[in-house]
Amino acid sequence: MNHVTDKEQVMLKMVAEIKDEVVKFTQDIIKIQSYTGEEGELADFVLRKLLEFEVDEAFIDGIGNVVGIIRGDDKGTNVMLNGHLDIVPAGNIEDWGGFDPFGGQFDENGNIRGRGAADLKGGLSVQLYTMKLLKKLKDQGLNLRGDLIFSAVVHEEAAEMFGMEYLFKKTLPEKNLNVDIVFLCEPTGLDIVLGQRGKVELVVKTRGRAAHSSIPEAGINALEKMVPILNHIFKKMSKEKSSHKLLGDSSISVTNLICRPGALSIIPDECEISIDRRYMPNQSIDDLLKEFESLFVGLKDKDEDFTASVCARKLTERSYTGYEKEVNKYHPPWITDENNELVLKTIQALKQVGQSPQIRYWKFGTDGSLTAGLMDIPTIGYAGTEECYAHTPEEMVNIDMMMQSLEGYYAIAADLLGLKLETAEDPND
Repeated sequence: MNHVTDKEQVMLKMVAEIKDEVVKFTQDIIKIQSYTGEEGELADFVLRKLLEFEVDEAFIDGIGNVVGIIRGDDKGTNVMLNGHLDIVPAGNIEDWGGFDPFGGQFDENGNIRGRGAADLKGGLSVQLYTMKLLKKLKDQGLNLRGDLIFSAVVHEEAAEMFGMEYLFKKTLPEKNLNVDIVFLCEPTGLDIVLGQRGKVELVVKTRGRAAHSSIPEAGINALEKMVPILNHIFKKMSKEKSSHKLLGDSSISVTNLICRPGALSIIPDECEISIDRRYMPNQSIDDLLKEFESLFVGLKDKDEDFTASVCARKLTERSYTGYEKEVNKYHPPWITDENNELVLKTIQALKQVGQSPQIRYWKFGTDGSLTAGLMDIPTIGYAGTEECYAHTPEEMVNIDMMMQSLEGYYAIAADLLGLKLETAEDPND
């Protein structure tokens, strides 16, 4: 029977000693309202902490991502710890049951409540303090075989990989940094997550002709032309799901409808719907567009006044630093092979500190779509926060689970960077 060795006990003791510090830091960053495009205050706060830890290099890049680096000897695995700075809005304050969504308060069970606690400031705190612990080991003379890179990116919640793309396509090459594995601190409940479905925001528009609403027959109502499309989505497409043995079922949801000009006494000449489409690895965005284009052909055959178009949404995003770029609103699907050597090492490292992670797959989208989906870098989700609380007025992080995840990240980083934890037999067994 394997037991915790003296070396492991020292590491776990180091984690326990900084518990109060980790908890306070988590509360502090929950108090900062870091909405998408407004992450600057939090970025500065996180950077100051990295500088306090005296990591080898720490900076904010051109788009506003925070990066910290502990350099290794270039002979081993380069590990990235990644999370995002931005949060979704708090919603109706009355739904928070008396808690301030930006108060970082304890509830009656000792959990930390607040917007972003689960998604993902609890996880971000853990990854940041993993940097502190590994820097201590390096300062004690232990050699890291590869680089340990901390990154907190902007604009993740907007779902177009804006900050993550800048990090990997611009910042890392400029710093001559390579990444062999990425750990995302999105909520997993201490399990290991190895993939997700794809997501794309589709835009469907119907065209008509404006007229005074007192004589509707003089115009063509674009909203009326949208009705058969909505019927097709709700009654057919939503029931014809693609399935994947790991990722589950595809889905389609209409999330918004706008009519233009959108004024009283005017027949709308344009109607637009937004569609959230979750899709599988064997599907492409072109496939998803063709589904609608084929529908439009059939509707046109029945109605000569029918005119419609479909596209994947594009928009120009601007970060808090002023950097701008046109981006696509999509997350491609991705899966990291559960038999990948780095996955197996990660699971073994977690077992060495008493954890028993299950392998799961996310329903929601993450920036793993860039690292694993587009760049083929093995990517693993791991955190002590829980998905069921993300984006809800009950959002919280359990402190015990958060500290367990710090033990886990410490063990993973130490193992992958060549500071392997060894097992030993208890002489009393």
